[in-house]
This record gives sequence, structure tokens and C-alpha cells, in this order.
Amino acid sequence: MRTDRRLFFIFSTVFCYVIIFITPVKGSDRVDTVVNRLQEWYDSIEDFQTEFHQKSFSQILNSSTEAKGKLFFKKPNLIKWSYESPEKQEYIIEKEYFWWYLPEDAQVVKKKAGEVLKDTTPLSFLAGLGNLQKSFIITLAEDGKEGAQKESIYLDLHPRDEQKAYKSMQLKVNSKSFEIMGITLIDSYGNRNEIDFFNMQSNQGLKSELFQFVPPKGVDIINGDFETTGKPF
Repeated sequence: MRTDRRLFFIFSTVFCYVIIFITPVKGSDRVDTVVNRLQEWYDSIEDFQTEFHQKSFSQILNSSTEAKGKLFFKKPNLIKWSYESPEKQEYIIEKEYFWWYLPEDAQVVKKKAGEVLKDTTPLSFLAGLGNLQKSFIITLAEDGKEGAQKESIYLDLHPRDEQKAYKSMQLKVNSKSFEIMGITLIDSYGNRNEIDFFNMQSNQGLKSELFQFVPPKGVDIINGDFETTGKPF
């Protein structure tokens, strides 16, 4: 079984793309404003779908890879990452299980969703379970407080507790709509995963059936260790 450390934390993730239960952080008024507006944006949506482009850099191998696909989310905790290239694969979180499906290998990794959705992982934010103020110290990024044409705001997130999976995270936020446009994750080894979101559509009435997964006939179902089999974030 291959180990895929692509993302995040998705994102997750990841990303961490969607955030709930956010309360204002102490410090800069600008940070307070951005965090509050993120909360307002999140409260206004029930679901979304977006295309993504991912760039990953491996410090150990000194090499980079790129991937693209689509992300689907429905409150409160339904997530689907569909990779289209460089190879097809899917990460799905439904109410009970997490699935990682690799069609070319005819393999499926299955795990309890609750074991995947940890409080400080990007996936937990996507599922609406995270708490930024509790888990992170949040500041404006010194190297990118505003985008080239003031279209983006960058927030640096550093975990309050030491994390094995990642060292820091940066959120790219639209300065007008305050929706999240991207996520960058750096792990403790210096590996970097950067995901940009585009063509996002919200409140499309996504059906819960979209997030249901039935393993195809003939595939190997592995009840694997999540830390060793891989994850999108």
C-alpha cells in the first residue's frame, strides 16, 4: 500500500477551508475583522463545491508534484476530495466512515470518521468541528498581508500544541467576500503543500448521496492505520 502524504488537512486541509465556531482572537483589529467575517461567510452557506490546484514539495526528496481535482462539502461533516490528476483517487468523509479509494490499485482504505476528524487537523475544520482560537495563534502573514491587487489576505496559523502532522498553516482569504481561497501547510520536516481554490459555488443543494461510498466489486478493503496509509492533509 502506497503512502500518500499529499496535503495537507486537505486541505484538507486543508485545506482547512471551511471554519465554524470561530470567535475573535485577541490582538490586531485587522485579524479580528477577518476572523469575524470568515464566520459570517461560513454561517451563510450550507454546502459548496470548488475546483482545486495543489502543489506539493518534498524536502526529503527535493522534488515537487502537482495535482488537481474537485472538492465537495456539505454541513455538518460531509467531505469529498476527488483527484483527477496525476491519478484518480478519492477521499470521502461521510457520517460514519472515512474512505480513501485508489481505482488504479483497486484498493480502498476504510476508517472510522471520528478517528480522522481531530480537533487540530484541517479535515476537522472542513467538517465544521474545529476551533481556531482554541487550537491556533493567528496573525497576519508578514510576507503577504495583501495580495498583488489587494484581492487576498493571508493569515498565519501556528498550533498551540505541538503537532506531529504539521508545523504551521496559512489561509488565503478573499479581501472582499472573505471566503477562503487557499491553504498552505508545512509539516515538521519542511514538506510544503499549497492548495488554491477556484470556481467555487455555494448553496447548490448538494445531495447527501454524493458523499456515500460503496466499494466496487473486486477491490481490496484495508482497515488500515490512518497515519501510515496516508491522508489528504
